[in-house]
Amino acid sequence: MNNRPISLFLLLFASTTLTLITEAADKPHKKMTLAEKGEQARQESVELEQTQLQKAREAAKATSEREQKALAKVESNDWEAQQLEKARSQSDERLTRQQKYLQQAQEAATQTRKIPKETSIEPLESE
Repeated sequence: MNNRPISLFLLLFASTTLTLITEAADKPHKKMTLAEKGEQARQESVELEQTQLQKAREAAKATSEREQKALAKVESNDWEAQQLEKARSQSDERLTRQQKYLQQAQEAATQTRKIPKETSIEPLESE
């Protein structure tokens, strides 16, 4: 018997709460004046602007990081380019030397050589 008043109380409490919630939801929103609407629009505009500025800062930071990575890659490519240039110059020097030796050999081949008549080969005397 003691449970009946408690259950009635809980039922009454639940129905009252449900009624209050539905009435609050059914009430029309307060009509805003033009000045209030303007102020709210300004606030929303400021918030939107701040959000966009933050996104722009993040995008600029990301762009800067990508640029730094690209520069680092280019710098490493500069080292490769320097090494390739060094190898090319060494190859060119080698070809130049070979051409010089070939030209000297061709000039030597065109010259007539005279063997000295008095060539004496004397055996070395050992003591």
